[in-house]
Amino acid sequence: MARIEKADRHALPEEFKEKFDIIEQSNGYIPNSYLLLAHRPPILKALMDLSKAVIRDEGTLDRGFRFLIAYMSSRTAGCQFCQAHNISSASRWGITDEKLNAIWEYETSPLFTDAERAAFDYARGASVVPNAVTDEMFARVKKHFSTPQIVEMTAVIALFGWQNRLNDTLHTDLDQHTLDWADQFGLAEKTGWNPSDHVPGSPDKAA
Repeated sequence: MARIEKADRHALPEEFKEKFDIIEQSNGYIPNSYLLLAHRPPILKALMDLSKAVIRDEGTLDRGFRFLIAYMSSRTAGCQFCQAHNISSASRWGITDEKLNAIWEYETSPLFTDAERAAFDYARGASVVPNAVTDEMFARVKKHFSTPQIVEMTAVIALFGWQNRLNDTLHTDLDQHTLDWADQFGLAEKTGWNPSDHVPGSPDKAA
């Protein structure tokens, strides 16, 4: 259960209305993390603009692939909230269930290319502290991706590093849309995902 209450989206400055409408049309919901950040509209605006540039707009990498990188990063960091959002978003942007089911066998599964394997190793190495990206990892990424693509990939990892810390610390509630998707997909059974800190109305372990 969230440690702070959501702000009233309708009390936000008018500039947020169009932004929220676009996200709601795309996702089917407004992420609760945005409604927590709405207590500080300048921070919310900065995150929304950065997220749009990094992962929502057309980029140098396929959007579904970017969400897979975000999922890999969030899973490595242990953020249950962002894991659910990112894997469901990857599904929404065209990544097949077959591939999602095999994501943690990416090193050996024929469903993944050498480029994807290099990217996922890079995401995992970049998502721990201290950073574990080696020169060998970076060379493999550089073999398969252009400089703009590497910058974009790294920006995705960095963006969700920020969001992982925000949502795990504040115990941001997952929206029902994402909880339903995770249940239907069997995310907990398949990966050990545990959303207990992020379920609306659940006891706060830290209380």
